[in-house]
Amino acid sequence: MDIGLLKRDDFQVWVPFMDAEVLIRYVSLDELREINKKATRVSWDRKHQKTEELDTVEANRLLGRAAVRGWKGITMNGEEFPYSEENCDFLMTRWLEFARFVNEVCIDIQALMDAEKERKAKNSLLTSGHD
Repeated sequence: MDIGLLKRDDFQVWVPFMDAEVLIRYVSLDELREINKKATRVSWDRKHQKTEELDTVEANRLLGRAAVRGWKGITMNGEEFPYSEENCDFLMTRWLEFARFVNEVCIDIQALMDAEKERKAKNSLLTSGHD
């Protein structure tokens, strides 16, 4: 397996999701750790003991902003639901299946490479004149 893609910060792929497609950017483990660090709340009790707690809603929101670069085929009330960071926040905090999909796919380089290969093969068939 060629792991050269791990050095790229811009590797992104259109990945099928239900009846839509989502443009997902690969998120490295270092970046994932940084997101979790930003989403961790630190508090101190009266005995000056430090407590850390991951805010999973904030972690999902930040991961969505890092990983999702666009989408096609997502609608709201029959109208196209345009991609924006705010709309991504909405989906990442309100739609469990979407958040789970983004969480699983954005850190799985093999799944992203497979999606890229499948997309290239599909495009090749479409442009080669074959059915």
